[in-house]
Amino acid sequence: MESRFRRLLQNPKGILKKYIWQGMTVLDLGCGTGYFTFEMAKLLNGKGKVIAIDVQEGMLEILEQKLKNSSLKQQVQIFNNPPQSIDFEERVDFILAFYSFHEMRYIDDIIQSLKEVVKPETKILISEQKIHVSKKMFESIINRMANKGFIVCERPKIFFSRSVVMKIEKNTNAQL
Repeated sequence: MESRFRRLLQNPKGILKKYIWQGMTVLDLGCGTGYFTFEMAKLLNGKGKVIAIDVQEGMLEILEQKLKNSSLKQQVQIFNNPPQSIDFEERVDFILAFYSFHEMRYIDDIIQSLKEVVKPETKILISEQKIHVSKKMFESIINRMANKGFIVCERPKIFFSRSVVMKIEKNTNAQL
């Protein structure tokens, strides 16, 4: 999952640098062992924070060990999340859901939780692996997001992936 080969094809900095900058609060939804978490923290350049959440305790334990002696440790908050909601209330500036939506049992509940933590300008990058997630299933995720008030902003090209960037449609934001 974190090989040099993958870094060549799916470079975290290359994927994220357009969406994350200093001072932001960003969410790594389904962070796993932190493949993207570290780069998110680096892009914040000492100001801002990464909220890394996952339902799998074992993955979070690996991430905690990797962060243990890292200078980025202070910028990363780790949460073991319940499968049916996002278990914090802080509003975020960017959300990454990389290879995670297809594993969620309660997608509609998670999408509703996302509505509660986004700001009007928050972008959500959703990416799913082509081999595991069919085009039909990926479009179903997008449609479910759209049914909850999100719109497509762009469709970035990410190697071996189906990807979309979405944001809340301004007049449907739950916070307005």
